[in-house]
Amino acid sequence: MTDTDLLSRFEYFGKKALEYRNKVIGLLPEVSRRELYEKRGCSSVYEYAKKVAGLSEEQVSRALSVFKNFTDKPVLKKLLEEGTVSVNKLSRIASIATVENQETLAEKVQIMSQSAIETFVRDIRQGVSEAEIVRTHKPESNLLFAQELHLDTDVREKLIELEKKGIDINELLRKALNDREKEIIQAKEQIAESLPEHSSRHIPARVKNILRKEYGNVCSIGHCRKPSNTIHHTRRFGVIPSHNPNFLAPLCKEHHQIAHAIDVKFYEMRRR
Repeated sequence: MTDTDLLSRFEYFGKKALEYRNKVIGLLPEVSRRELYEKRGCSSVYEYAKKVAGLSEEQVSRALSVFKNFTDKPVLKKLLEEGTVSVNKLSRIASIATVENQETLAEKVQIMSQSAIETFVRDIRQGVSEAEIVRTHKPESNLLFAQELHLDTDVREKLIELEKKGIDINELLRKALNDREKEIIQAKEQIAESLPEHSSRHIPARVKNILRKEYGNVCSIGHCRKPSNTIHHTRRFGVIPSHNPNFLAPLCKEHHQIAHAIDVKFYEMRRR
């Protein structure tokens, strides 16, 4: 057996193992409800699950808890029972799941990674709506972040000196920040006007540079502090093939997945 064949077989059976584990976990709640484990000489569903499938007490408890939470949410409950989605993913959305949003959550949990789901749930808890993520890359937020400013010694000394002279340093800084924003807005407009009507997938360096100047190297979602690793088109590139910087958003891996999950659903709805 070649190295390639060995790796292929290992990965194939590994995927099958995960698939069957999800299905086994999905059956547990009903096995527990009917107390069928007693027919196999076990005193609890925990003992039975460990003996038959090697499941830990934590995994069994999580499955039973998620099942209980989804009793009135049949769409999500079905995902658990059929093993379509892992209990780990489903447990992440349990805290925000409602009868009204179960279908939306069911769609997302099937196409997003676990880390993206965790980010999505955190966004919802912090009051960031889907519309803000897909509509703009600078969502308004009432969240406050305690962050220490790291000023160089010479800058700090000059500010203190100006304040001692009775100069309003807040107004001074405010004007500098406003001037910076105006400069970026003007630069983006100039770039947008000079772009060709139809663009290739390659994003020009000048577009990347102005986005870096505006957002630095972090995700452009207001409350997120993760490094950005991709540039997302807030207007579907397949529909409007343009790299207009006014409609581009540097995003982290998780928010990029979330944005595409929302965009895919919106696009499907428009096509119906």
